[in-house]
Amino acid sequence: MKKYFFFFLTFIISYTYSQDLDSLKIIEIPASFADYEGEAPTVKKDSLYIFRTPDIYLINKKSFSAIREVYLSTLNQDKMTKDLIEKYTKTLSRNIDLERKLKINFKASDSLDLEIYKRTQATLSNTQRALDYTINSLEKANNSLELIEKNTKRQRRKSAFEKVLFALGGVGIGVLVGVSL
Repeated sequence: MKKYFFFFLTFIISYTYSQDLDSLKIIEIPASFADYEGEAPTVKKDSLYIFRTPDIYLINKKSFSAIREVYLSTLNQDKMTKDLIEKYTKTLSRNIDLERKLKINFKASDSLDLEIYKRTQATLSNTQRALDYTINSLEKANNSLELIEKNTKRQRRKSAFEKVLFALGGVGIGVLVGVSL
């Protein structure tokens, strides 16, 4: 009886302290994740991941927040530029319509109408200059974004090259230490 009790007690203790295989979560990241657009999933502590994608870039929360802020500010500037262009386009369209109407009324009007026509022309040219300035600003912003993108790619290549150099240095030191011993 003592043998059965001892066996039963050993079985219960080993069952209680054994690892539950169902609690071990393995999360698989499919290859289609490489084309995923949207917010990146958060990696949890004490979880196992299997990556089927060719490349994974892990960054900390602070870096992610900084990159996200830059991205959102770029989007806000882009939206603001689009809104400005739309407003100028509406103003330009309205001024063109006013010009057409004034041309029709000009035939029946006196010199006062001619003065109004001249002022509308000046407003139209000012609007056109403002629109040209906005377009130039947008082109400069696009050029700046391209420079940022080039710098980012250059930094990635530099980082990879530095890692390769550190690895080669480590192998060299390991060989020297191994040969000297």
